[in-house]
Amino acid sequence: ASAYAWLRFIAGIGLAGELGAGITLVSESLPKELRALGTSLVAGFGLLGAVVAQLTVEMADNWTTAYFIGGGLGLLLLVLRISVTESGIYKSIAEDTTLSKGNFLSLFTHKTRLIKYLKCIAIGLPTWYCIGILAMMANQFAPEMGIDTIVPGKAIMWAYVGISAGDFASGFISHALHSRKKAILYMMLFTVLGVIGMLFGGAYSEQSYYFFCVWLGLGTGYWAMFVTVAAEQFGTNLRNTTTTTVPNMVRGLLPLMLLLFDYLKKDLSIIHAAMWVGVLAFSLGIYATLTIPETHDKELDFLE
Repeated sequence: ASAYAWLRFIAGIGLAGELGAGITLVSESLPKELRALGTSLVAGFGLLGAVVAQLTVEMADNWTTAYFIGGGLGLLLLVLRISVTESGIYKSIAEDTTLSKGNFLSLFTHKTRLIKYLKCIAIGLPTWYCIGILAMMANQFAPEMGIDTIVPGKAIMWAYVGISAGDFASGFISHALHSRKKAILYMMLFTVLGVIGMLFGGAYSEQSYYFFCVWLGLGTGYWAMFVTVAAEQFGTNLRNTTTTTVPNMVRGLLPLMLLLFDYLKKDLSIIHAAMWVGVLAFSLGIYATLTIPETHDKELDFLE
């Protein structure tokens, strides 16, 4: 078991930078008019992986075969990765030895930069609240909602079905509204309605719980836009650093949300404990979305 945990940890380190690096590369390579569509397609297909994983396990009938299939596809991806070309914007500064590139600490030494960085993180909080508490902890909510059985794996799968569709949609919504902020805000408000519906009476059977998981997934499908916003806020010499670390900071805050959830469960019902964690996550997310600079149509050829 401990070897399995360590291998999962190592795989996690390897995968942690994938999305950020991919979104940065796509953002810098595409014309600004198509940026939202490109990043949403990348993230949408990426997050379909969670859906395919659940289906692979069901078809393979055991985890070992599923891992071999996943590992084989990973190696195939590595071969494809070698042929990807570097973005022109980054190439132009790559040789400049006087320029500080990828300095993570510089995000914390400049007030405006730090506030922007924290807001980028706050925008992502509702996504992992929905996945990490409402979907992953589905079997804890079931008894209180009068539901006999819920399979957390299926709840997560249905959430990711929604997230993948939401990710594809988020790019088109942003493109149509000519705004990153409006697209994220509207999707966030749609998610709030889903959370209220799920926690207060809407989920009364296993199927209806999965229905709300799809709803929450659709709403939190602004994940692609949120990572794109992180890419567009910062200059070329810090862009990959921020775009890679912001999603991981959001994931890293999930344990804190879970600790708060467990603490509140001592005095409140599980539904009210989840509600208060949600109020905190969505309040921070909505505030950050409203106050962060708009980056639609922003040229990315600039430095910090």
